[in-house]
Amino acid sequence: MKVLSAAHFWLFSCEVYAMKDMQPQLLSLQDKHNKNVNLCLLLLYLDTLQIQLSATQCHVLENICGDIDAQFLTQHRLFRRTLKSTYHQHPHYHDIRAQLLNSELALEKFQQSLLIDALNKAVMAENLTADNLSLYLESQHLNALKQCYLGPKT
Repeated sequence: MKVLSAAHFWLFSCEVYAMKDMQPQLLSLQDKHNKNVNLCLLLLYLDTLQIQLSATQCHVLENICGDIDAQFLTQHRLFRRTLKSTYHQHPHYHDIRAQLLNSELALEKFQQSLLIDALNKAVMAENLTADNLSLYLESQHLNALKQCYLGPKT
C-alpha cells in the first residue's frame, strides 16, 4: 500500500469543498449532526484511492478528530462566532476575522495531517468499491453528500 500524502489530501479537500453545494452540506453535518468535515473529506478521499477502512479504523479516526475538535477547533469556532456576533461593527473586525479564519484553516490542516499520519501507520485494504462514508454517516446524510460530490444523476 502506498504512503498517503497530507498535502495531496489537503488539495483534494479544497477542491471538494469548493464544489457546488458541498460547503453547506458539510457545514450542516458539522453543525447539526456533530460530524467532522475533515473526516468526511478523508473518507471520500480514501474512496477515490480505492482504500476501504474497517469500522474500527474509522472509529480511531473519529477519536483523533474528537480530540482535536475538543482541544482546539470547537473553541476556536466559538470564539470566531462570538467575535462576529458581538464586534462585527468594530473597525478592526475584518482584519481579526481574517486572521482567525487563517488560524482555523491551519488547525484544520493540522487535524488532516494527524489523520493521514494515523492511516500511514495502519494496514489498509484495497477495494475497488470502497465506501468509507457508510461507516460514518447515516444513509440520508451519506446520499446527500455523495450527490454533492458526484453531481446530479443524468
